[in-house]
Amino acid sequence: MNTRSVAIFAVVVAILVGAAIWFLNSDVAPHATPVVAAVTPTPKPLAPASNPTTTTKTNQSPQTAPQTAPVVETAPVTQPAAMTEDDRKIDEVLRLYPGNTDADHTNTAQSLINLLPTLTKDGQVECAQHVSNLLSDDEFKRVMPIWRNPSFNPDVIEVFATDLMNREHKVMLPAMLDAVRMPNHPYNEEAKTTLQVFLDEDYGNDVGKWEKAMKDFLKKEAEEESGVESK
Repeated sequence: MNTRSVAIFAVVVAILVGAAIWFLNSDVAPHATPVVAAVTPTPKPLAPASNPTTTTKTNQSPQTAPQTAPVVETAPVTQPAAMTEDDRKIDEVLRLYPGNTDADHTNTAQSLINLLPTLTKDGQVECAQHVSNLLSDDEFKRVMPIWRNPSFNPDVIEVFATDLMNREHKVMLPAMLDAVRMPNHPYNEEAKTTLQVFLDEDYGNDVGKWEKAMKDFLKKEAEEESGVESK
Protein backbone atom coordinates (compact mmCIF):
# COMPACT_ATOMS: atom_id res chain seq x y z
CA MET A 1 0.00 0.00 0.00
CA ASN A 2 1.37 3.39 -0.95
CA THR A 3 1.52 6.39 1.19
CA ARG A 4 -1.60 7.93 -0.21
CA SER A 5 -3.69 4.95 0.53
CA VAL A 6 -2.47 4.85 4.12
CA ALA A 7 -3.41 8.46 4.59
CA ILE A 8 -6.90 7.93 3.24
CA PHE A 9 -7.32 4.87 5.41
CA ALA A 10 -6.23 6.85 8.49
CA VAL A 11 -8.68 9.64 7.70
CA VAL A 12 -11.51 7.14 7.34
CA VAL A 13 -10.63 5.46 10.63
CA ALA A 14 -10.52 8.79 12.40
CA ILE A 15 -13.93 9.70 11.04
CA LEU A 16 -15.38 6.38 12.20
CA VAL A 17 -13.87 6.65 15.63
CA GLY A 18 -15.22 10.18 16.03
CA ALA A 19 -18.66 9.09 14.91
CA ALA A 20 -18.61 6.23 17.34
CA ILE A 21 -17.64 8.49 20.24
CA TRP A 22 -20.41 10.91 19.37
CA PHE A 23 -22.97 8.14 19.19
CA LEU A 24 -22.00 6.71 22.52
CA ASN A 25 -22.34 10.08 24.23
CA SER A 26 -25.65 10.94 22.59
CA ASP A 27 -29.16 10.42 24.24
CA VAL A 28 -30.06 7.78 21.73
CA ALA A 29 -27.43 5.34 22.88
CA PRO A 30 -29.25 2.29 24.31
CA HIS A 31 -26.81 1.91 27.16
CA ALA A 32 -26.55 5.55 28.13
CA THR A 33 -26.94 6.24 31.77
CA PRO A 34 -30.16 8.20 32.25
CA VAL A 35 -29.79 11.45 33.96
CA VAL A 36 -31.92 11.25 37.14
CA ALA A 37 -33.11 14.51 38.48
CA ALA A 38 -32.24 15.03 42.09
CA VAL A 39 -35.39 14.73 44.10
CA THR A 40 -35.46 16.24 47.52
CA PRO A 41 -37.40 13.81 49.69
CA THR A 42 -40.37 15.31 51.43
CA PRO A 43 -40.07 14.60 55.12
CA LYS A 44 -42.86 12.47 56.47
CA PRO A 45 -45.05 14.35 58.89
CA LEU A 46 -44.43 13.25 62.43
CA ALA A 47 -47.31 11.54 64.19
CA PRO A 48 -48.85 13.78 66.80
CA ALA A 49 -47.10 13.12 70.06
CA SER A 50 -49.30 11.21 72.41
CA ASN A 51 -49.50 12.25 76.04
CA PRO A 52 -49.49 9.02 77.94
CA THR A 53 -49.31 9.16 81.67
CA THR A 54 -45.82 8.09 82.52
CA THR A 55 -45.11 6.40 85.82
CA THR A 56 -41.80 7.15 87.35
CA LYS A 57 -40.56 4.48 89.65
CA THR A 58 -39.15 5.88 92.81
CA ASN A 59 -38.42 4.58 96.24
CA GLN A 60 -41.11 6.82 97.69
CA SER A 61 -44.62 5.62 98.30
CA PRO A 62 -47.21 6.96 95.87
CA GLN A 63 -48.85 10.15 96.88
CA THR A 64 -52.34 9.72 98.17
CA ALA A 65 -55.01 12.14 99.06
CA PRO A 66 -54.47 13.59 102.52
CA GLN A 67 -56.36 11.62 105.13
CA THR A 68 -58.28 13.28 107.87
CA ALA A 69 -57.71 12.11 111.42
CA PRO A 70 -60.42 9.74 112.63
CA VAL A 71 -62.87 11.17 115.06
CA VAL A 72 -62.46 9.38 118.37
CA GLU A 73 -65.54 9.35 120.48
CA THR A 74 -64.68 9.76 124.11
CA ALA A 75 -66.91 8.80 126.96
CA PRO A 76 -68.16 11.72 128.95
CA VAL A 77 -66.02 12.44 131.95
CA THR A 78 -67.83 11.31 135.06
CA GLN A 79 -67.26 13.56 137.96
CA PRO A 80 -66.48 11.72 141.18
CA ALA A 81 -69.38 11.60 143.56
CA ALA A 82 -69.18 14.14 146.30
CA MET A 83 -68.18 12.74 149.69
CA THR A 84 -71.23 12.13 151.83
CA GLU A 85 -71.46 12.80 155.53
CA ASP A 86 -71.18 9.04 156.12
CA ASP A 87 -68.00 8.91 154.05
CA ARG A 88 -66.54 11.79 156.03
CA LYS A 89 -67.27 10.11 159.37
CA ILE A 90 -65.85 6.77 158.27
CA ASP A 91 -62.77 8.45 156.85
CA GLU A 92 -62.12 10.27 160.11
CA VAL A 93 -62.22 7.00 162.05
CA LEU A 94 -59.92 5.25 159.57
CA ARG A 95 -57.38 8.03 160.12
CA LEU A 96 -57.41 7.67 163.92
CA TYR A 97 -55.12 4.62 163.92
CA PRO A 98 -52.85 4.81 160.87
CA GLY A 99 -50.62 1.97 162.07
CA ASN A 100 -50.71 -1.57 160.70
CA THR A 101 -50.56 -3.60 163.91
CA ASP A 102 -53.27 -5.94 165.18
CA ALA A 103 -54.00 -3.47 167.95
CA ASP A 104 -54.45 -0.65 165.43
CA HIS A 105 -56.85 -2.77 163.40
CA THR A 106 -58.84 -3.78 166.48
CA ASN A 107 -59.10 -0.21 167.75
CA THR A 108 -60.21 1.02 164.33
CA ALA A 109 -62.83 -1.73 164.05
CA GLN A 110 -64.22 -0.95 167.49
CA SER A 111 -64.43 2.76 166.65
CA LEU A 112 -66.33 1.87 163.48
CA ILE A 113 -68.68 -0.39 165.44
CA ASN A 114 -69.42 2.52 167.77
CA LEU A 115 -70.06 4.70 164.72
CA LEU A 116 -72.62 2.37 163.10
CA PRO A 117 -75.77 3.69 164.85
CA THR A 118 -75.01 7.25 163.64
CA LEU A 119 -74.90 6.34 159.94
CA THR A 120 -77.53 5.89 157.27
CA LYS A 121 -78.36 2.36 156.13
CA ASP A 122 -76.02 2.61 153.14
CA GLY A 123 -73.30 4.07 155.34
CA GLN A 124 -73.77 1.23 157.82
CA VAL A 125 -73.15 -1.37 155.11
CA GLU A 126 -69.92 0.34 154.03
CA CYS A 127 -68.81 0.67 157.63
CA ALA A 128 -69.59 -3.01 158.37
CA GLN A 129 -67.42 -4.08 155.44
CA HIS A 130 -64.48 -2.20 156.94
CA VAL A 131 -65.13 -3.86 160.31
CA SER A 132 -65.13 -7.32 158.74
CA ASN A 133 -61.81 -6.63 157.04
CA LEU A 134 -60.17 -5.38 160.23
CA LEU A 135 -61.25 -7.91 162.87
CA SER A 136 -59.33 -11.11 163.51
CA ASP A 137 -61.11 -14.34 164.50
CA ASP A 138 -60.23 -13.75 168.14
CA GLU A 139 -61.76 -10.28 168.05
CA PHE A 140 -64.89 -11.10 166.04
CA LYS A 141 -66.82 -11.26 169.33
CA ARG A 142 -66.94 -7.44 169.14
CA VAL A 143 -69.69 -7.59 166.48
CA MET A 144 -71.78 -10.25 168.26
CA PRO A 145 -74.04 -7.68 169.98
CA ILE A 146 -75.02 -6.48 166.49
CA TRP A 147 -75.35 -10.04 165.16
CA ARG A 148 -77.65 -10.96 168.02
CA ASN A 149 -79.88 -7.93 167.41
CA PRO A 150 -82.53 -9.12 164.88
CA SER A 151 -83.89 -5.61 164.51
CA PHE A 152 -80.60 -4.22 163.22
CA ASN A 153 -80.14 -3.32 159.56
CA PRO A 154 -80.53 -6.69 157.73
CA ASP A 155 -77.98 -5.62 155.12
CA VAL A 156 -75.39 -5.25 157.87
CA ILE A 157 -76.35 -8.68 159.22
CA GLU A 158 -75.80 -10.02 155.71
CA VAL A 159 -72.30 -8.51 155.61
CA PHE A 160 -71.35 -10.23 158.86
CA ALA A 161 -72.99 -13.51 157.78
CA THR A 162 -70.88 -13.56 154.62
CA ASP A 163 -67.78 -12.81 156.69
CA LEU A 164 -68.58 -15.61 159.16
CA MET A 165 -68.46 -18.21 156.38
CA ASN A 166 -64.72 -17.47 156.07
CA ARG A 167 -64.04 -17.70 159.81
CA GLU A 168 -62.87 -20.66 161.89
CA HIS A 169 -65.59 -23.17 162.77
CA LYS A 170 -65.31 -22.31 166.48
CA VAL A 171 -66.30 -18.73 165.56
CA MET A 172 -68.79 -19.39 162.77
CA LEU A 173 -70.90 -22.28 164.20
CA PRO A 174 -71.78 -20.64 167.56
CA ALA A 175 -72.85 -17.49 165.71
CA MET A 176 -75.09 -19.58 163.46
CA LEU A 177 -76.60 -21.24 166.52
CA ASP A 178 -77.39 -17.78 167.95
CA ALA A 179 -79.33 -16.99 164.76
CA VAL A 180 -81.21 -20.31 165.06
CA ARG A 181 -82.25 -19.41 168.60
CA MET A 182 -84.12 -16.34 167.28
CA PRO A 183 -86.94 -17.14 164.82
CA ASN A 184 -87.09 -13.47 163.78
CA HIS A 185 -83.39 -13.27 163.01
CA PRO A 186 -82.77 -12.18 159.37
CA TYR A 187 -80.41 -15.14 158.92
CA ASN A 188 -82.45 -17.78 160.82
CA GLU A 189 -83.21 -20.16 157.94
CA GLU A 190 -79.78 -19.77 156.33
CA ALA A 191 -78.17 -20.50 159.70
CA LYS A 192 -80.09 -23.81 159.98
CA THR A 193 -78.93 -24.78 156.49
CA THR A 194 -75.33 -23.95 157.38
CA LEU A 195 -75.45 -26.03 160.58
CA GLN A 196 -77.04 -28.94 158.70
CA VAL A 197 -74.17 -28.94 156.18
CA PHE A 198 -71.49 -29.11 158.90
CA LEU A 199 -73.27 -31.32 161.44
CA ASP A 200 -74.79 -33.63 158.84
CA GLU A 201 -78.19 -33.56 160.60
CA ASP A 202 -81.37 -31.49 160.47
CA TYR A 203 -82.86 -30.77 163.90
CA GLY A 204 -85.40 -28.23 162.70
CA ASN A 205 -86.28 -25.85 165.55
CA ASP A 206 -84.81 -28.04 168.32
CA VAL A 207 -82.11 -25.69 169.56
CA GLY A 208 -80.95 -28.15 172.21
CA LYS A 209 -80.08 -30.82 169.68
CA TRP A 210 -78.39 -28.28 167.43
CA GLU A 211 -76.28 -27.10 170.35
CA LYS A 212 -75.24 -30.60 171.46
CA ALA A 213 -74.35 -31.65 167.87
CA MET A 214 -72.34 -28.46 167.40
CA LYS A 215 -70.36 -28.94 170.63
CA ASP A 216 -69.60 -32.54 169.71
CA PHE A 217 -68.40 -31.41 166.28
CA LEU A 218 -66.13 -28.71 167.68
CA LYS A 219 -64.74 -31.04 170.38
CA LYS A 220 -63.86 -33.69 167.83
CA GLU A 221 -62.27 -31.10 165.55
CA ALA A 222 -60.17 -29.71 168.41
CA GLU A 223 -58.97 -33.20 169.35
CA GLU A 224 -57.98 -33.94 165.75
CA GLU A 225 -56.09 -30.65 165.47
CA SER A 226 -54.37 -31.34 168.79
CA GLY A 227 -53.36 -34.80 167.63
CA VAL A 228 -51.88 -33.40 164.41
CA GLU A 229 -49.90 -30.76 166.30
CA SER A 230 -48.51 -33.34 168.79
CA LYS A 231 -47.01 -35.48 166.02
